[in-house]
Amino acid sequence: MPAWGQARIRYAEESVAFERRLAEHLAENEAVTEEFRTMARAVWDRARQQYPGALATFGSENPSMPGTVGTSRPALQQVLRTGHLRELVTFLFQGISSDLVPEMLGGREDPDPEIEQERPSRRQAAGRAELERLAAQLNLDDTLFVAEKQAALARATREHTVQRDPDDVRPPLSRAERPFAVNCLGLTWMPSSSVYDLAMNTGLQEASEDTGGLVLTGTAGSTYRFLVHAARMRDQWGIDLDLGLIRAGMIAMSLSAGHHSFHEVMRGAQLALDTVPGHDPVLDYQDDWGRYWDVYPLTQQELRERVARDGLFPDEHARALLDVT
Repeated sequence: MPAWGQARIRYAEESVAFERRLAEHLAENEAVTEEFRTMARAVWDRARQQYPGALATFGSENPSMPGTVGTSRPALQQVLRTGHLRELVTFLFQGISSDLVPEMLGGREDPDPEIEQERPSRRQAAGRAELERLAAQLNLDDTLFVAEKQAALARATREHTVQRDPDDVRPPLSRAERPFAVNCLGLTWMPSSSVYDLAMNTGLQEASEDTGGLVLTGTAGSTYRFLVHAARMRDQWGIDLDLGLIRAGMIAMSLSAGHHSFHEVMRGAQLALDTVPGHDPVLDYQDDWGRYWDVYPLTQQELRERVARDGLFPDEHARALLDVT
């Protein structure tokens, strides 16, 4: 294999490792967490005034979703007081995806045309299709008790959930999360990458192959929506939100949950930033091998010391092969 081919492979391998460590590092960044708390408290306060009967919308009882704590008012209030980043992101995700937050801001935002154009290329992942076939077969099997069917499906599902020891999760599981997040087999969280994938002939796949960006499930529409609504809250409600910190939180949670890659989150964020007049150009995404050098709010030195393997960014590892061959 020519040196350039080896370098591209090395860049991809180092990118995977870098992104895993980056997500863990950002997940417990205090500034990022507190920015999400500010955003969550703002939408909760508005909902209490405008839609007091809809507060449970911010909660979830879905065990496949990281950050699930239930829908009770005490549980959601605890998230607002002391919840960690994963819980706060899920709180806001529920409010935004249900359109409760958009409604309080004047209505659902216009969809981004690039994301809309890309979505038809998103396919059901093979593993998800297999699970659905198994579920259908079990449902028709009259020789098994209901508990046996549930156990068989749980064992098959385990292969497709987040493969981490529950005690190694960062931030650590809260007392409210644990009943939803863990069963006798381990974590119950289902990554989007176990549900969807993208055809290799899509425009995103082809463009990303040229620039070195990793691709899982497509441009992060959730990140796009988070930043759009954070900007709307800033403009309409006067909430001083740092869009760079909101993006950082989406990097942390999307990568750690296996929903999106760094490249996909940054693309979604950039599409949102492009709709914000006068947004800080410091946040603009550089879609090339140097993409990991600038991850707001972290400094390059912090990235080298706390995230990069052997203190080298993925492109430096890759270019070292070109220098010696």
